[in-house]
Formats: sequence, C-alpha cells, structure tokens
Amino acid sequence: MTTKGLFHHRQHHVVVAIALTLASACGGTTQTADEPAPDPRTRYQPFAASYEGVTHSRIEQTFNEQSDITEIGMRYHLSVEVTESDSGLHATLVIDSITHPIGPQVAAMGPQSDSARGATYGGIMLSNGALSSLTGGEDAGSLADELSSRLLSRFFPLIPDGGVELGAAWIDTIETSATLGGVDNAVRSIRQHEATEWTQYGGQPALLIVTESDYTFSGAGVQAGQAFTLEGQGRRHSRRYITADGRFIGFVSADTAVAEAHLTEAGIKIPVHQARTDTLTISP
Repeated sequence: MTTKGLFHHRQHHVVVAIALTLASACGGTTQTADEPAPDPRTRYQPFAASYEGVTHSRIEQTFNEQSDITEIGMRYHLSVEVTESDSGLHATLVIDSITHPIGPQVAAMGPQSDSARGATYGGIMLSNGALSSLTGGEDAGSLADELSSRLLSRFFPLIPDGGVELGAAWIDTIETSATLGGVDNAVRSIRQHEATEWTQYGGQPALLIVTESDYTFSGAGVQAGQAFTLEGQGRRHSRRYITADGRFIGFVSADTAVAEAHLTEAGIKIPVHQARTDTLTISP
C-alpha cells in the first residue's frame, strides 16, 4: 500500500471516530368566579409510542488542499413507554431496529444492526424530562451504544420542573462525556429554549419548543494505530414537539460544526467540517 493509500485507509477509520465524537399542543374555557384558573402548563404524563428516526451526517476533511467527504447515517425505530412508578415516572426505551446504515464501514454495520435489535434501556424520568440512572443495552454493540449515548440518554426535551407553557423561555447548560468506539469525548452545550406556538406535527396539535444550542467538544483516541485528538465547536437548531396531554411526539434538528483533528504522531492537523440533520416522528 502506498503512503497515500495508507493515509487514506487510516483516515477513514479516523472519520468514523470523529463522527462518534461529534457525537452529544389549546383552547379557551368558560370560568366562574369561584373556579380556579386552569393550569396552562404542559407536564409529562404516562404514554406509549413508537418512533422512526433518521440521522445523516456529511463530514468534510481537508488535507494537502484536497477534500475528503464522508457520508454517515442510519434509520432507526424505537418503542417508548412512560409509566407511573413509586418514585414518579419510569421510562423504558427499546431499539426495535436500525436499518439503511451508510458510511465507510457499512459492511461491518450489518451485524451491529442485528446486535442492536431489542436492546432495552430504562430509567427514572424526572418531571423536567431528564432520565436518571439510565441502564440497559449490555452487549448490544457499537451502533446501539452510539444511539444510546447520542439520543436515548437525553431522549425527552428538558422543560421547567413545573411544566412548560406558551411563551416560556429558559436556558440550561449540559455537560456530557462518553467513550464510543474506544474514543473518549466530552461535550458542553449552552442551550436557549422557547415555547413559541401551538402548531401541528405529524398531524397532531403540539406545543413547539425551539432550541438554539452552542457547544464545544473535545476527544482523543487511537484508530488504526493513529493516535489523534479532536477539538471544535458547533451550533444546533432544533424544533421539538410536546402535546397538551404530555406526550413527546418528535423533533427536527440541523447542526453544523467545525473542528481540528490532530494526528499526534504524524504531526498532521486536519480541518474538519460537519453538517448533520436529525428527524424523529411518531410511527403510524
């Protein structure tokens, strides 16, 4: 293999690691003077639903004034149930399937898709939508681990503790760390949320929560014998939907990030640009 071919082969392995790192409803009523005012806030309630999600990333790396573009993505199906428990709400999330994978190692992703099928996760769901002590998915493979780290652990939109109402605005900061594919990575996000309007999503009335996230990330690992580090920043715009009876019914998001990958032993620095889109809808 030529030096160029060896670098290209290693570069594809690093692309996968980089992708993993880049991987973290209303109506009026009539009221008498003696009746309490209706509470306009929406809170999470028990429900069950099936979802279909699609994620797609386009990663561009530049080396010696030449660009290398990699497409990575997949389609997945989930079953989610939120039930009452002694400590409040409990959420169970099941990966029903992962299909249509695309990427430089797509041939190896078939067995990983099979391993992910049926992977089950569970945890206490706090009133703001956070999942506490999410467990499960043992031996489900790298695709399931990626989906769990990137989506399932933060599946429900975070809302104020007392519920969310039209016009509410709030800010939160989220810090996460994980090891995916042998790569340690950390992400810090500052997010601004606003419940902007009652609208329709998937044919259902829902409260739209618009979120703008600015984030930084860093990672380090070894792929194909190449030690590397990665640092960068990005911005994500998302639109999430919750019904008046407290069901999360999906989201749409778009994300752009810029980073620099440093192949430490070779002393090579590679600019990286990523554009990613994600959608999640209720399955019929």
